[in-house]
Order: sequence, then C-alpha cells, then structure tokens
Amino acid sequence: MLSRYDYFAQDPDFPAVLIIGTLFLGAFFGFLNETLLNVALTHIMHYFSIDKSTVQWMTTGFLLIMGALTPITANVIQWFSTRMTALLTLGIFLTGTVICAFAPNFSVLLAGRLIQAIGAAIQIPLLMNVLLAIYPPQQRGRAMSLVAMIFTAAPAIGPTLSGFIVDHYGWRYLFIFTMPFFIAAMLIVVTVLKVNIIPTTKPRIDGLSALLAMTGFGSLVFAGSQFSHLTLPQFGGLFVAAILLIAWFCRRQLSLQEPLLDVRAFMYPQYRYAMIILALAFFLFLGLELLLPMYMQQVLLLSGTVTGLVLLPASIVEAVCAPLFGWVLDRKGARYVMLPGGIIMAASFLALYASLDASGNTVRLAVLFACFAIAIASAMTCETHGLNALPKHLNPHGTAIISTINPIAGALGAAFFVGVTGVGERFSTQATAPLRMLDGVHLACGCGVVLTIVVLFFATRIRNR
Repeated sequence: MLSRYDYFAQDPDFPAVLIIGTLFLGAFFGFLNETLLNVALTHIMHYFSIDKSTVQWMTTGFLLIMGALTPITANVIQWFSTRMTALLTLGIFLTGTVICAFAPNFSVLLAGRLIQAIGAAIQIPLLMNVLLAIYPPQQRGRAMSLVAMIFTAAPAIGPTLSGFIVDHYGWRYLFIFTMPFFIAAMLIVVTVLKVNIIPTTKPRIDGLSALLAMTGFGSLVFAGSQFSHLTLPQFGGLFVAAILLIAWFCRRQLSLQEPLLDVRAFMYPQYRYAMIILALAFFLFLGLELLLPMYMQQVLLLSGTVTGLVLLPASIVEAVCAPLFGWVLDRKGARYVMLPGGIIMAASFLALYASLDASGNTVRLAVLFACFAIAIASAMTCETHGLNALPKHLNPHGTAIISTINPIAGALGAAFFVGVTGVGERFSTQATAPLRMLDGVHLACGCGVVLTIVVLFFATRIRNR
C-alpha cells in the first residue's frame, strides 16, 4: 500500500479513522485506570488497614512499571504484527483487571495492578506509532489531540467516575466496570484490524540496556516515593545510583547499532524543550490528581461523589480543548499554544495554592483545577511538536521516549506530592490531623508553583516550524 503513498491516510480507500478509533478505545480505558483509583484510595486504606504511603503504590507502582517497560516498546512493537500486539496488550490488561476485582488482600490487589501496567505500557506507544504511520506531519495535530485526550481527559475522568462508583457500589466495581470495554475492544481488533501498520522488522533487543532502563528508572521512582521515609544518606545513595544507571543506559544507546531507545532525538532542540515541558506537566498533573482527592476527603471531609464532581469540570475542558489546541498547532504552530498555556498554568496553580484552606470553597477549587487542566491540555501538544521536529526514522524512538517520560514523570509527581505532604505533616504544629495534613498539602503545592514557572520559561523557547 505504501508503494504509492508515503502515509496510509493518503490512500482514500484506507479506513484510517476506524483503525485509530479501535486502538483509541483500548488505550483510553487503559489510561482511565491510571487515576480511576485516586478517589478510592482512602476507602482501600481503611478496607486493608494500610497507610497512605503504602496505598499510593497503587498509582506509583502502576506508573513505575509503565516507565520501566516503555523504553523497550520501540523495539517490541516491531516484533509482532499490529493486530497481535493490540490483542496481547488488551489481554494482559484484562487479566490484571480480573485479579484486582477479586483480590483477597492488598498484595494481590497490587500484583493485579502491576499486571495492568504491563499492558498499558505498550498501548500508548502502539497507538502513537500507528498514528505516525497513517498521518503525514501536517495532519498530525488534530489526530494527536486524540492521544492528548487519553493522557489528560481519561485520567481526569477517572476520579469523577470512581467517586460515584465507590460511594454506591464499592471499590471492586471500579475494575468490574471496565472489563466489558476491554472485551469489546479485543473483539473489534479481531474484526477490523486486518492491515499490518507497523513493519515487522524484529530488531535486536539489547538485554543490558533493558536491565539498565528498568533498574535505573525503577530506582529513581522508588527513591522519589520513599524519600520521606529514608534517611538522607539512604535517599542520596539511591538517587545517585539511579542517575548513574540512567546515564550508563543513555551512553550505551549511543554506541549500539540498534539502540533500545535512540537518545539522539534529544539533539533536536525543539524536541528537547517539548519533552521538558511535557515531563513537568505530567509531574504536576498526576501529582495534583492524587493529592486533591486526599485533601478533599481527609481535610474537607467530602464524600467520594462530591470529590469526583469537583474534578469533573477539568475532564470536560480537557476534552474540549485537546482537539482545539491540535487545530491551532496545525495552523499557527506550537508557540501560539504553549506560551499562553504556560501563563495559564503558572497563574492557576498559584491561585489554587492560595485557595487551599480548612473550609474549602468547592466551586473555586473546581474552577481553578479546570483552568489548570486547560494548561495541561496545551502542554500535550508538545508531543506533536516534538515528533514533528524529528526525522522520520527517529519516530518510533521519539514516541518511546514520550511514553517513557509520561509515566515516569507522573510516578515521580505522585510520589513527590504525597511524600512532601508527609514531611509537612510531621513538621506541623497543628493540633488535629486534618490541619497537619493541610500544612503538608501547602508545602507540596508551594513546590509545584515553582515548577510551573520553569514550564513557563521553556514555553518561551518553543518556536514554530
């Protein structure tokens, strides 16, 4: 088919929308699970009698496995047909979901969650590489806005949906609810996906690189999640070891004929700036997505349903803004999206920080978090802008880097916000537990304000094509 066309979408007989929609369905529900448990974490803590540092591994562990495995996805998705890869990822995710739904204890629940993460690690890289193979660069902005909706709208919908389900049915139904959608997605893949989109070249997978990636990124997330419980020498040693392993991994990629993850993509400045913005946006978004439900339930004493409704406007504005920003990107360029987005991000996060108190105006919280979600949706265009800055042969590695950055940054953000909140609680002199937690939340969000200013700085470096 590509003998006459450089991209599949240039063939008028190719069912591009149907195939993208099929893969989008599985990836959407995969990433919905990323934050589906956020509102339920307090319930799970009480159900299994565990603390918040333990229960946050339901989020951190999920993102950790995704981040550790995604460096190898650039090669893995070229080993099997597109159809087989899609069925494997959906099947693995469904298996983990069944285990979680009927888990007798927290250890089994966490194990099922980590199995889910294995499937999710490949779903987004598969969708992005199929999209890049189907659409030419000038049409990717709108198409990539679908992926942006997965990265932003799906995690934002999760807390709203879970709040209602948990209050009315219980946390196990969070997993039971998603099972039919994965079964339906597998049936659609079998029926519709007849064409092999990504060439099956079976590249060599370097074992040492895979080991360095998993241990390096895994150690980084573990250090970030446990820093409030480790001594300074322990944290410093683990953090330095993680950085050295990641540096060794990057250096090895430059010497391999078939690198696991071609880090030469970072030699392109616009790709580099875009990845920095993307990483910080995910760090802040998923950290805040985890912290706000805890704040609303443990400080403001709101129900899961009300907590979900406060977060709902963010889901709506992300769904609306993602395709709009993709349209602006295609016509005007990334600077027209990212610079205003960076300003909105810094302003809304600062206002949100100032609004966190013991009484809590839920309407104001909903509005400010929705404004922050608009900025996050604008940051998602960095995926398209960064990939458009790369030559075509680096696209699989560029998407694999994005798929590595997103969950790793998200895991670090979730761990950081929870960890700093714990530090703030320990140093607080307040008399009650809710007020001590409020001090911790203020400390974590104060650090977040600083990071939004860094995002704004790099947004000024973005240039149009």
